[in-house]
Amino acid sequence: MYESEDSSVASSSFGDQDEMEHFMNRCSICFDAQLDLCLEYCRDQYCLDCFQKYIVEVVKSSWGLSVTPIRCPVCTEHIPKHEWTQYVPRKIVETYDKFNTPYRSYTRACPHCEIEMTPCIYNINRNQLMQSNSRLFCDIMESMLYSCHKGESHKNHTDHIAVKRWITIYKRQDWSDSKLLTLYKSIMHDVLIFEENHINQTPKRFAHNISQEFINNFCVKPEVWKQLQFAHISNFTEMSCTGCHSSICLHCGYDAHENLSCEENMKLIISDKSIRKDVKETVEWKLINSRRCPNCSIMINRDEGCNKVDCSYCGFCFCWACRSSWADGCGFYRCSNVTNEVTIITNSPLATSTNNEEKTEIGVPNMKNIQARLVTHHQQNQQEDRMEID
Repeated sequence: MYESEDSSVASSSFGDQDEMEHFMNRCSICFDAQLDLCLEYCRDQYCLDCFQKYIVEVVKSSWGLSVTPIRCPVCTEHIPKHEWTQYVPRKIVETYDKFNTPYRSYTRACPHCEIEMTPCIYNINRNQLMQSNSRLFCDIMESMLYSCHKGESHKNHTDHIAVKRWITIYKRQDWSDSKLLTLYKSIMHDVLIFEENHINQTPKRFAHNISQEFINNFCVKPEVWKQLQFAHISNFTEMSCTGCHSSICLHCGYDAHENLSCEENMKLIISDKSIRKDVKETVEWKLINSRRCPNCSIMINRDEGCNKVDCSYCGFCFCWACRSSWADGCGFYRCSNVTNEVTIITNSPLATSTNNEEKTEIGVPNMKNIQARLVTHHQQNQQEDRMEID
């Protein structure tokens, strides 16, 4: 009897060891396929098919203005470019190089002629032009002040004093990169108020030139440059196409719609009987599946997934349901800030499963599923052992 118990324990021990060795020699993503590669730094191991699919998915979703580092899907350590490029097609590497370039400008294609419009362009030679640009910025500010036709008494007006103060501060240029965005917003706030209240000319002409000179005047970090672009676009939402000269909204991509929000304009397009049916259907889909990013105000699309959304343009992370910052603590599949929230339905066959089912990100092992498979595998081994004993 004792020998039988000892042999049973030994058999169980050897069985667990075999199971461990079985999974140690399998891909860290699918846990089925044999290993094909081992990463140099972290030594995590994968089959070629899973690793390639993971890299392709990350690259295809990295078309925003931020540089996306490729990380190990298990330990999140950075994978050097020279390593992961060995396992993917050349087209994927070219796609990554196209979109993951520092100081890349935001562009919007004209809906009429497809020419790309670029509201802000980074000047790689800005160090050489910094002194002259600084002078030009101050000259535009002073020209705006002198364009006011209200006489000498206007110099004592609060709006005039506010703008004049920024000229003095700007000449010093004694701020850090981290303060540039805040400085830009403060300057533009006062400039826009001044031009609206005291200049009887083309709306925002001075303000637009001042904004352009400001963001073109500093050699800043890529992330600061990116945020300055979107701050500019939030103030100047329309741009004229260089090809067909149509005025286009930079937020939604349709014709400029003064005094109407992007959503209101899209509803008008849908109700317009002269618009083709296929165009209406596209606009209707966008209206249902698009929302403004709370940070950059650009309309972004999403038709499935959880509430956590990272804007691919400006990088802001927010809740899709209530549009508040994700740092405020919203839920992945049920937002506490929204009453009677509609359950998110995906087009995937998995959508038929329970809403409370735990979901994992692409390339990240589903530990709950793995543990369930380990238990099943262990039970099958035990059943086979009993059959052999019988």
